Amino acid sequence: MITVASIMFALFFAIIMRGFQRGSYAKMKTNAVESYTGYLQVQNKDYWDDKTINNTMAIDPSIVDDLSQDPRINQIIPRLESFALASSGESTKGVAVMGIDPEKENKMTKVKSFLKEGEFIDADDKSILVAQGLATFLGVGVNDTLVLFSSGYHGATAAGLYSIKGILKLPTPEMNRSTVYLAVKEAQELFSAYDRYTSLVFDLKDMDQTNAVEMDVKQKIDPEQYQVLGWEVMNKELIQMIETDNAGGVIMIAILYMVIAFGIFGTVLMMTNERLREFSVMVAIGMQKIQLAKVVIVELFVLTAMAVAAGIMISLPVMFYFYYNPIEFSGDAVEVMQDFNFEPVMPMSLEGNIFVFQGIAISILSLIAMSYPTIKILNLEVVKGLRT
Repeated sequence: MITVASIMFALFFAIIMRGFQRGSYAKMKTNAVESYTGYLQVQNKDYWDDKTINNTMAIDPSIVDDLSQDPRINQIIPRLESFALASSGESTKGVAVMGIDPEKENKMTKVKSFLKEGEFIDADDKSILVAQGLATFLGVGVNDTLVLFSSGYHGATAAGLYSIKGILKLPTPEMNRSTVYLAVKEAQELFSAYDRYTSLVFDLKDMDQTNAVEMDVKQKIDPEQYQVLGWEVMNKELIQMIETDNAGGVIMIAILYMVIAFGIFGTVLMMTNERLREFSVMVAIGMQKIQLAKVVIVELFVLTAMAVAAGIMISLPVMFYFYYNPIEFSGDAVEVMQDFNFEPVMPMSLEGNIFVFQGIAISILSLIAMSYPTIKILNLEVVKGLRT
């Protein structure tokens, strides 16, 4: 029973640890995708490397309509993004200008939920939304006016006077200090980029369908004019961070496995030495050593299977509980995580491969430990064993 208990609890802790880790990675990816980049973007082939208003694109609406019919796609969101100087009185600051379809954008990024004062804009609005940090810097509020000045498409002068309809408290510090939102039609008017966009953002129903949808989209657009970028390409820093953290997690799991391996081996060693007399008696009355070794291996295999099954069974209710009731952070940790656009929670993953991988790993360690009693039995000296 000691062997079963040690394997069971080792597997339990390995599964729970990995479940929290994988759950956190999945949440980070979802936050990054749904807060800004989307799952895919179609852009001018030069825009990603040179984000200027001159590298915007005009795309046939019939192509967009055709792509929108794909049942894997929730919606396709048009954007026109650029930079400008925002001025009020004697205060001036460089800002990121986001031309959006308010209704579609809100469905994915939930930008309306960040509204702290005033009202949200609509598709035909000529007013703007200003990030809270930027509003504070410029000393403006709802119903005040803001001047935007920039260079438009192909060198045209871009200048406009806008009424502030709402103030947004955006989740990341950088965006909260320097972002202005306006309807995409008004952004096209401001930058003289009529019917042009910097990107078409794809909101998908399932992240796992990203690669398949990307391949289909590439077949329907002209590669000489456009490029399709997946969320992993647009979030390389996040992917690198996850890979680094995952490597650390693997090392921690490996250390845990080493401790488990020594524990299992110690248990098997003790059990084998305690049963030497029993093994010697069985050999003395006529049982062949190879048969005895097989019996012991089957016995240990059954114990391992029971322990693995028990470890998975006791981990399931814990994982289901934390899946539906993720751990919520409090105190300073909340602000830190929100500053980086992460929800202040530690979610749990229920991916099946967590159970499979951990179960297989523990089983392999247990099978390796079984080699000791097998070797001990095959080299058993009966007379010496009977004297123990």
